[in-house]
Amino acid sequence: MTDSGITLQAIVDYAKSLSSAKDKMAFVRFLNWEAERREDRAAIYEAIRQIKSGRVIDATNIPKDFFPRYRQPEVAQQLITIIQKIDAVIINQTENWTWAHVMKVMLDEGIIMRMTQNKFDGIICSMIPGKGKDTVRKSGDYSILEEDAWTTWTKSSLQNQHQAQNRAICNMIALEFQPILERKILLDY
Repeated sequence: MTDSGITLQAIVDYAKSLSSAKDKMAFVRFLNWEAERREDRAAIYEAIRQIKSGRVIDATNIPKDFFPRYRQPEVAQQLITIIQKIDAVIINQTENWTWAHVMKVMLDEGIIMRMTQNKFDGIICSMIPGKGKDTVRKSGDYSILEEDAWTTWTKSSLQNQHQAQNRAICNMIALEFQPILERKILLDY
């Protein structure tokens, strides 16, 4: 993995030998950062899974809460990778994204069917090794789910600052899903 001769497996073995979850998460954050810079992300995400010792949804067995296109194994694998990337943005707070925004985009773009926040929490947590239960459900204001599609929200902060901000956030998230969506998402913020 690195030029210094340290293998990915050595990093995994060392991280797993640590007793503190906080110390293990330092390696997970490092590997997420490394995955962003590399072409071969699959091996790094597998290493993250090993460190966290979490169970990830199998891309061949996606829940029926996803529309059929997103249950196809090749699309499902891309979806899992996208969700893990979004999780890193939310955890690191590099943007003002919340899981409520992600759920809104996934509903409006036809990735998932209508479901409870608890069900959404469970599905997302199963896609991210080591993701704690209820962490997704408690991230954001889910009242936006009751509003019209995010694409209809105003862009003008003079008309509605809160809605304009949510539209920009949803647009950024939708751009992350672009590789698997059937429609083109345009940058419009």
